[in-house]
Amino acid sequence: MTTLANIARLVRSVHHTPAAQLLHRGRLQVKRRTLAAVGGVMPKVVGRRPASSPTVSRTLPGAGIPDVHSAVHSQGDTFVFDFLNVARRYQLPLDWHAAELNTGTRLWKLHLHYFDWSKDLSDAHFRAITEDWIAQNRPYRTHYWMDSWNSYAISIRLVAWMGEYSQRRDRLDSSFLELLRASIHEQIEFLSANIESDIGGNHIIKNIRALYWGSRFFSGAPAERYGSLAERLLARELPKQILCDGFHFELSPSYHCQVFGDLMDCWRLMPDSSLRRELTRKLEAMAQAVADLTHPDGRVALFNDAGLSMAATPENLLAAYEGLSGRSPAVHGQAAYPAAGYYVLRGEDFYLAYDAGRVGPDGLPAHAHGDIFSFELSVRGQRMIVDSGVFEYSAGARRTHARSTLAHNTLSLDDRDQCEFWASFRLGHRANVRVNTAQLDARRLHIDAQHDGYARLPGAPIHQRIMRMDRHGRLAVTDIVKGGAGQRAMSRLLLHPSVEIAECQDCILLLRSAQARLALEAPLAAVTVIPAVWWPDLGREIATRQIVLDYGTAPGEWQYSLTVMRD
Repeated sequence: MTTLANIARLVRSVHHTPAAQLLHRGRLQVKRRTLAAVGGVMPKVVGRRPASSPTVSRTLPGAGIPDVHSAVHSQGDTFVFDFLNVARRYQLPLDWHAAELNTGTRLWKLHLHYFDWSKDLSDAHFRAITEDWIAQNRPYRTHYWMDSWNSYAISIRLVAWMGEYSQRRDRLDSSFLELLRASIHEQIEFLSANIESDIGGNHIIKNIRALYWGSRFFSGAPAERYGSLAERLLARELPKQILCDGFHFELSPSYHCQVFGDLMDCWRLMPDSSLRRELTRKLEAMAQAVADLTHPDGRVALFNDAGLSMAATPENLLAAYEGLSGRSPAVHGQAAYPAAGYYVLRGEDFYLAYDAGRVGPDGLPAHAHGDIFSFELSVRGQRMIVDSGVFEYSAGARRTHARSTLAHNTLSLDDRDQCEFWASFRLGHRANVRVNTAQLDARRLHIDAQHDGYARLPGAPIHQRIMRMDRHGRLAVTDIVKGGAGQRAMSRLLLHPSVEIAECQDCILLLRSAQARLALEAPLAAVTVIPAVWWPDLGREIATRQIVLDYGTAPGEWQYSLTVMRD
């Protein structure tokens, strides 16, 4: 791609980012690099610890909704850290900044600095590793904002350390508790001055949660200041991030679950107010969305950046919600989230989740995939048609494919993407979606929608998909391409790795077990099966197969069906 094309793509991406967000990002970049430069010359001055810390509250907050990121266990004097399905061994003193960890988005390294795994350590090991981190990780070293003093990592670590302080303080000596308390104070002061307004989304919710914890952990004026900042931020973010139908605006079921857990933690820590009452209403809608976007196997749908284990399980989240509110969402036969674009139909022996919405918010498309009009389908409690999931966030072939339209259960033209995905989290051209008809009840689903993501191609093609599913388990998919200039139209179906394929006289039989069977009929398409991969969680890759339906050339209209088979 030429330099001019790269600049044009960048302009298309930046065009959708709010001016205030861009301004904050620019200021933050200057601030970070200036402090890193000065800190390298005068580290004792720039990285000086506070002389004292506020008094800890007599009534500390109890354990909150746990983050689910990682695990650690000890083997003698060796510690095994298992993050993102990759295990590494370390001994004290830990190499917190090993060269092998400084690649891509540094996600594994960030997990190391989260400390949400510290609950699994003995008191002695918790003290030793925590003291080691405090000694080795002063702020304002080169790239400090990318891992050890990254505001997102600080937010998770603060909650972990405050929780451990509360749980272990009767068993730890006063000198270590003083050191820990001082570091918590230093980090929350840093966080207060470095809120992630440049990113927003789930990151800033993590910041708010940590501030609420600080408001309950400390006492006096600092606690009031942390609580006041958290209140202002939440009042700004809540109407922006939680859509009118209750879904989180980044449109990832996994991040919806994460934010739901974080906001429940905020709710239990914040004082009674009109904001808390508004959050009560939002949490009720969010809880229902968690229940509706959960497959019969108890895990969420994998639209956009999502994983089966990227957040606490729906069961645990909804149990926590019931414990706080005394309410539990019902499991409905059908559910519509028109603001998010998600539609769900449950039958006696099937579950369908359908995405007929935009790929993500214009100002924060980092976790968006090319999955407009994609769907997932479970039969007899077992996933059969699956979304691709995500393997990693670092730029590369896997990240590019995970976000591409070719990885999802929808239609592509000339193997092009619906939207202009680039780098790890960028998005240029983006598709507009229009729902023409949405009819949903206990007996059927009928969604007629279209998007203009391919309108930039010759002939300005528009993709229209009509999804019909009845309570008997027959799904009929009609793809219509209006316009176009001979582009190759293909639709795809990604199979769960355990699904087997057999041919019968008039259809293709998909079998996961004797109970879970689907019949695929595609009379107007040339059907092939190609090797593929499924990424059900970050760092986890499983070989599977993808069915490719070659429709021919645009414009045109085609149909295929999937029918749940019964004895």
